[in-house]
Amino acid sequence: MTQENAGADAVLGAAAGLAGGVMAGAVSAFKAASSVMDRISESVAGGGTQKFHVEKDTVMQAGKVVHDQMLILNEAYARTAYKLRIVTTDGKVTSDVVTAWNDRLVFSDDSYANRIQAYMKVLEGLSDQLKASAQQYGFTDEEIKTTFRPIA
Repeated sequence: MTQENAGADAVLGAAAGLAGGVMAGAVSAFKAASSVMDRISESVAGGGTQKFHVEKDTVMQAGKVVHDQMLILNEAYARTAYKLRIVTTDGKVTSDVVTAWNDRLVFSDDSYANRIQAYMKVLEGLSDQLKASAQQYGFTDEEIKTTFRPIA
């Protein structure tokens, strides 16, 4: 966890103590999600060096799985990214908490939104590599277009 993340967690933790039950539950859930996203981010960052082997009879299957997951994530992100930033005027949550929350979700370099985008880039790169492998294995343009359909 970075120093910036620790500071954000401290602000969120303090807010939980002040606001009581509902906020404490939300902050606990946020911290748990933060921990999971930190582990995923570490996996993605290390994933660029991982290799796997495909052959002619598996390249299209692997390509379909990776490419479909990239499309699903891309579509879900496009539908929800604008909702990640929170705004509150109810007076129950301080502006420091809102700022810390938004930094963690959207604005900081290692925000969840940026981590998701980085993961989508990894999937896109892997999909492109599998597409190139399929071309090298001699699959037709039509077969490749069917498996590796464009991003909407």
